[in-house]
Amino acid sequence: MILIAQVLLAVGVGLFVLSPLLLSKGERMWVEPQAEARRRGIAERKGRLYGALLELDFDRDSGKISAEDHARMRDEIMAEVIQVLADEEREVPMSERRPGVIEGGDRVERLIEDYKQSRRANVDAEGA
Repeated sequence: MILIAQVLLAVGVGLFVLSPLLLSKGERMWVEPQAEARRRGIAERKGRLYGALLELDFDRDSGKISAEDHARMRDEIMAEVIQVLADEEREVPMSERRPGVIEGGDRVERLIEDYKQSRRANVDAEGA
């Protein structure tokens, strides 16, 4: 009796596991459109970099890293941010851009604008 119950349980579990394969045979899987995938990838990169900037400032403010390390790492992250923003301008048309809510986003946007202005001032000073 126990042997029959074990066999029935094993068959039931096997049917349960195989049912998606048997019932969905021939159906096509949903594939994300390429434009949407690019848009999502850019948004994810932007969010990750914005978070890294906030963490970097927090680490500096809490004394975990020196001012020199902070400046160097900030320049590296800002270069990536500028590249991502350029990719966004190139890849995603203005009409298709969706505003994203990013923690500390306004502060980070101001940091990016300050960084761009300081870079322009440095380039202008070197060129003059």
